[in-house]
Amino acid sequence: MLLASGVAVGDVTTPGVSAEVAAENQQATQEAFRIRVANSENGPIEVSRDAGASWVRLGWVVAPATRVNPKGFTASKWAADSAVCASAVNAIHIKVCNHPKSGRGVIFSLIPAGQVIGAAQRQASSVIVTDIKGGDGIFGGGVAPYVNSPVRIARDGAEQPLPRDYVPSEGDELLILVRRAPRPVTELIFENRFGGLITLRYEGGESKVIGSVLRPVVGIGRFEGTRYAAPGRIRANHPGVIDISTSPLGMVGGFQIVPRGHAGSPEVAYIRINTQWMVVGPVSALEPSWEGIAPLFAGYLAPNYRPDDISGRHKDWMQRLLARCQVEVRINDGPWQIMPRICIDPEAPAEPKGTVLRRIKGSLNPYQPLPAEAYTALESVTAVRILLPRAQFWP
Repeated sequence: MLLASGVAVGDVTTPGVSAEVAAENQQATQEAFRIRVANSENGPIEVSRDAGASWVRLGWVVAPATRVNPKGFTASKWAADSAVCASAVNAIHIKVCNHPKSGRGVIFSLIPAGQVIGAAQRQASSVIVTDIKGGDGIFGGGVAPYVNSPVRIARDGAEQPLPRDYVPSEGDELLILVRRAPRPVTELIFENRFGGLITLRYEGGESKVIGSVLRPVVGIGRFEGTRYAAPGRIRANHPGVIDISTSPLGMVGGFQIVPRGHAGSPEVAYIRINTQWMVVGPVSALEPSWEGIAPLFAGYLAPNYRPDDISGRHKDWMQRLLARCQVEVRINDGPWQIMPRICIDPEAPAEPKGTVLRRIKGSLNPYQPLPAEAYTALESVTAVRILLPRAQFWP
């Protein structure tokens, strides 16, 4: 399997593979693990790391999906067919194909126990409701899939891609095949300034420049899914976004990294006038944009962490530490440090002296203006670093 397929260099209107990320998009991948979901009430949700020879149960299906959502989120159109089109702490979205008229992805979703938010709200019967907590298991607890992970249905004793007219039926057995590149990437570094470089580092220390920052991130926004992700953790990855939390669990606050083409989409015009988004692209403006392209928007990133992965309280704490995906920052060109803890809070009580949590008083209603302070909350951040997992952790 290839992570992605590209278009001719110089086609800047269609997403594609730029020269600097060709290796990450054209190499064969290897199966790391697979997820099996029985789409029926009380159906098991299981993971296997030996290609299906043995399975470990992670949870149960509370309610099956019986429909698809023909109007998937905008960036779903850039994902592969019959594949995961978004991996998040609050949902996994699966794309069947693009709708022939709208061009949007036809999708259905898996959601954790608790509140349904985001794209999964739009068609209630197109979601598989699970009893797994947000941020745990397949939703970021060590076995989250990557964007473009192939999805198969088990039929007639064989694994088959989802037909283009696929609609989930009760009793379907779905397989998500999570594949990894043979050459691990350990770091992605973004210089947070206009024209800043984006550097990829491989295991072993070799590095290369793969792109540039077209606009730095300066503020934070009220991205609802950040309730399920701790500060410095990836909340979601899809073909048009890396969503990063700055807020403690249960609170709201974060920022996003988006590719150049998606930032110019009419549906997200707000990205061009607000400060909560870092816009990125290839080294050359003559090369195509990165929607659905590895390593940023397919194949490498997923919300993998556990709340206790740095506590050292368990015998497997080192494995948990190496299995996390962590985001760090530089403040005013200083040393790397953990993500500042910043949230938007309607109450915003006075904080004790020396507190490490900055609360910005403001409404969580998306139709209300953000407080002015939110637009400059990250103005001192001069670089962002994503540390990718060095090992696997199995619940």
